[in-house]
Amino acid sequence: MNENVKLELGLKLNTLADLWQQFCEKHTELYEATCEEYIHLMSSDMDKLEEIVAQKANIIAKIDEYDRSRLDLIEEISKLLEIPMPEKMSELLANENINKEFSERIEKLNLILLDIIENIMEQNRKNQFFLNKAIHSLNELKESFSGQGNYSTYSAKGTKKSTNVSY
Repeated sequence: MNENVKLELGLKLNTLADLWQQFCEKHTELYEATCEEYIHLMSSDMDKLEEIVAQKANIIAKIDEYDRSRLDLIEEISKLLEIPMPEKMSELLANENINKEFSERIEKLNLILLDIIENIMEQNRKNQFFLNKAIHSLNELKESFSGQGNYSTYSAKGTKKSTNVSY
């Protein structure tokens, strides 16, 4: 590999590592927005909730943009290394022309990113659970206004049984 290619490869790898750092930062923003969304759900602040949902959409759009850049960079790096486009980042990191420091940096950033994504998913589950409970409560309230009631009670065995009551 000639010196110009090595230099260009080094620049592309640094750009890719910086991009991974930006992925971590944007996902952290998304996590914070998801937590804020929960707070607004709990307080029933619909105006703030609309704002945070729009903010989340903008963050996700930026993450998508970063992902497209990531794919382009990996393709460019693959061409410089004269290898086929890897399906997994680990395939690229295993290349003998990729220095160990770069590989370690990407691996550490990726672990951080995975942890942030897990936190986002857990918070989204909490948000969804809260929304499901709210929808269920609204449906029960709607039924009570329509003169239909569906009440759950438990049998002596502890199993749930429903009782429909009309007024």
